[in-house]
Amino acid sequence: MRRHFHLLEHLTRRKLAILSVAATLALGTVTTVMVLQMRQSAWDQVSRTSLNLLEITESAFERNIELYDLSLQAVVEGLQNPRIEGIVPDLRHLILFDRSSTANGLGSILAVDAQGNVFMDSASQVPRRLRLDDCDFFRVHKERPDVGLYIGTPLRTQKDARLIIPFSRRLAYADGTFAGVVVGAMNVSYLDGLLRRLSIDPGSSVALFRTDGVMLARNPSDQKTIGRNIAGSAHFHHYLEHDAGQFVSTAKLDNVERFYSFSHVGSRPLIINVNVSVAAIQAIWRPKAVGISAVVLILCLGLTGLTLLLQRELERRAQAERVALDANKALAELAATDGLTGLPNRRHFETVFDHLQSQAERTGESLSLLLIDADQFKRYNDTYGHLAGDEVLRTIARCLKRQVSGPNEVACRIGGEEFGVLLLGSAGREVVFRAEHIRQAVARTQIPHSGQNSGFVTVSIGVARLTPSSGMTRTECFAAADAALYEAKRRGRNRVMVQLDQDGGITDSVGAV
Repeated sequence: MRRHFHLLEHLTRRKLAILSVAATLALGTVTTVMVLQMRQSAWDQVSRTSLNLLEITESAFERNIELYDLSLQAVVEGLQNPRIEGIVPDLRHLILFDRSSTANGLGSILAVDAQGNVFMDSASQVPRRLRLDDCDFFRVHKERPDVGLYIGTPLRTQKDARLIIPFSRRLAYADGTFAGVVVGAMNVSYLDGLLRRLSIDPGSSVALFRTDGVMLARNPSDQKTIGRNIAGSAHFHHYLEHDAGQFVSTAKLDNVERFYSFSHVGSRPLIINVNVSVAAIQAIWRPKAVGISAVVLILCLGLTGLTLLLQRELERRAQAERVALDANKALAELAATDGLTGLPNRRHFETVFDHLQSQAERTGESLSLLLIDADQFKRYNDTYGHLAGDEVLRTIARCLKRQVSGPNEVACRIGGEEFGVLLLGSAGREVVFRAEHIRQAVARTQIPHSGQNSGFVTVSIGVARLTPSSGMTRTECFAAADAALYEAKRRGRNRVMVQLDQDGGITDSVGAV
């Protein structure tokens, strides 16, 4: 009666523990779903805001660049128009250079000949004495006739050290050969001003850069970053793989993890990105999430506290069961292990043989058996003593452990000085090579043996293969391998013999290969 009472009490405690854990999990699940929804909502909000900001920025840059490019194209077309050549210089200057080139933030437009010398200047009818053949835009247009509008690397003016971005187009003669460059400039401060008009949160930034990674403008403004190449950053490949997109990565400039939204500026080789630090996004939802989680945590702790005593008791019992299972496992391993060599024993070998044979029948693979026997071992024991003989067996076992280590391979001590190896899935030539490697590994130990012709301890190996079509049983396979081993002994030992077929045909390792 008392035993039944304890059993009922045990079952009641288990039910209470399960209910407590289920309630805790339910609260945790609901809270997790709420927190995940809050997190997703914050990310969606930032994503929408970034895309809107990106669209406004892209439109502004595209419009400004398009207007400036029209001025450059007008100069190129005017210089290539032979009717303008004969016009008086002041009128020619007025026709070539419109007022758009003098707008706020835009520099002068220069016409450069094929040698790099400035021969026309929108700021004055008398061009300034400059040579620009060492600039990247000059080299690009000289080498590439099809480049169109080229946006150059930011550089500083000689006069006042202002940072400017060159915009240039190619001049060509009637036959298409290089005649020079028409180049204008846009102040970096002007681009920074456009970006500063955008309302961005602290920790966020907007940047304009070329498709080769050269930074052109950034908000917050940082003169040190202008002209720097960010193509080496881990996330830059995203910009080249898609026309627009969003991703999370760590910024190269400040090593801060950010959420990036980017887009190419029309057909220009320019990219705009808007990025928000992940920390700023987390600040939107984490405080609320922490508050909710704290309340739920208190509830969960209350529920958990009710089950602690029961869990402790259950843990004690589980620990006792684990100790018993470990002891049983150790006993099972001890029963399946040869105490002298540390290899699996004959009982374990037969169990594995049956398992691998079944697997071979399912997969259609072949199963190879190697029987290995120490040559003249009785004579060795008689000459050197049984302790030395035990060390020989341990040495052979170590060789087998090094040579046999695959997932479908096993080596064991079958009994006395005889060992067995099973190899699943190996081809015939490979099995013979493996057997030869085992034989050679033992021979390389060079343990002296005066009763052996070689003067050292050696082994003989018999090999038999069991295929799905052979219909051989385990006993027949052992008999075949044993017959091959006997033939190896008969032919002088220290060799590998292979049974090639069910009819008992046997050959040595050289013939089998």
